[in-house]
Amino acid sequence: MSEIPNNNILNEQHYIELSNQLKEKYEIYEKENNNLKSEMFDMKKDIMTIYGLIRTIDNFYSNYIINEDPDDKMQFLIDTTRTLLSGIIEANILS
Repeated sequence: MSEIPNNNILNEQHYIELSNQLKEKYEIYEKENNNLKSEMFDMKKDIMTIYGLIRTIDNFYSNYIINEDPDDKMQFLIDTTRTLLSGIIEANILS
């Protein structure tokens, strides 16, 4: 009969060890997850900043070339960049 309590003690110790291991793994997961969230937030801010700059350049360029000879290559580059960034923002930031 003395073996049953000893066996229970071993089971309890094993359970406590497993619980501690699981807690450590969860804490590591949480830390990595928070780091990824922070990196994602910073990336979204950078993309939005770039998009704002492209929009500003587009508006400035459009207003500036009214009296000048328009450069189709530059306007194409601005439009293409803005379109690509719009797609990235819609897919990754606004979704």
